[in-house]
Amino acid sequence: MIRVISILILLAAISVWSQSGPESFGVPSKEITIEVDSSQTANKDKSLGLALLGSAVLPGTGEAYLRENKSARNFVLVEVGFWASLFVAWQVRESYLQSGRNYASEFSGVDASGKSAAYLENLASYRSYEEYEHRQDSYELTQVISGVRNGQYDVSAQGNTWDFGSSSSPENTARWREFQSVMRYYRGANVAMSFAVGALALNRVVAIAHTLRVYRRTSGKGIGLHFDPLISPDFSGMRLALAF
Repeated sequence: MIRVISILILLAAISVWSQSGPESFGVPSKEITIEVDSSQTANKDKSLGLALLGSAVLPGTGEAYLRENKSARNFVLVEVGFWASLFVAWQVRESYLQSGRNYASEFSGVDASGKSAAYLENLASYRSYEEYEHRQDSYELTQVISGVRNGQYDVSAQGNTWDFGSSSSPENTARWREFQSVMRYYRGANVAMSFAVGALALNRVVAIAHTLRVYRRTSGKGIGLHFDPLISPDFSGMRLALAF
């Protein structure tokens, strides 16, 4: 009988404890809160293909599509800067090219209007047509100077030979040096254009990689980009694998 009563009292105590909580017995309660970071799945319904395509076409577009507005703005600003640099370099290059044509027409006795940059480079390297002719073999003379290969000009046509005058004249030498300086500036602008084009390409590569990273972080999907070298006796190369 005592055992039955003891069991009933214990069951009643357990029932009261479960309803009242540990604090009713002087035991501090602890709450366990589980927070889910919604940003890790914010882009789960977005298309990775569209995001990557946007970054390839216009860096920053992919980030904007994935709601990374700050990164998108930075990429767009960099892109605008590179395009502006390319445009300025192109304008400078064309300006010096036209200046070279005008200068050659005025001081070398050649009608340089419409002539290519390659033709003007020959004028910058050789004071006269005769000097060039003496230093080149007949085949190179025909192919490079006459423009037979690209049909730009005929060596036998009047107005394609040039002469900046005798080297014994300081004035003639100064004019040729000035023309060489103009062509150097032209080449510098050409190099600047190449750098700008390379920077635009690099900006796209970085934007694509960043878009892939953002998508991996915010879509809740496991994505990996792997570069595997492929080396064999008959072939060597690189394999790019995009794993989901």
